[in-house]
Amino acid sequence: MSNDLEESNDSLLTEKHKFWQSHVCAWEQSGGNQSEYCRDHELNIKIFGYWKRKLLRKSEGGVSFVPVSIKPSHTTSAGSVASLKLVTGNGYGIEVGDGFNPATLRMLLDAIGQRV
Repeated sequence: MSNDLEESNDSLLTEKHKFWQSHVCAWEQSGGNQSEYCRDHELNIKIFGYWKRKLLRKSEGGVSFVPVSIKPSHTTSAGSVASLKLVTGNGYGIEVGDGFNPATLRMLLDAIGQRV
């Protein structure tokens, strides 16, 4: 009987997590301020703030590094030479050639990180 209660609690936490994760993501993408978003979606701003901190802290801690091996450059389909190729754990790949723009790469990595 204790197992049923634990599974029920886990399921409830998962549902809460999904609910608040979707709202935090939607708020970030909206570009609006937090209080307006909460008012428009009839959310308690204090509870929203709690979940925002919890979820953002969790996503920041979820980054890990893995060993990589450097292989000789190869020609990409566009005909340019990629000097670095990064493949994330969720299957996204990034090829970076000489003379890349670091700010653009940072924006791309941030965008991919939000989809993990």
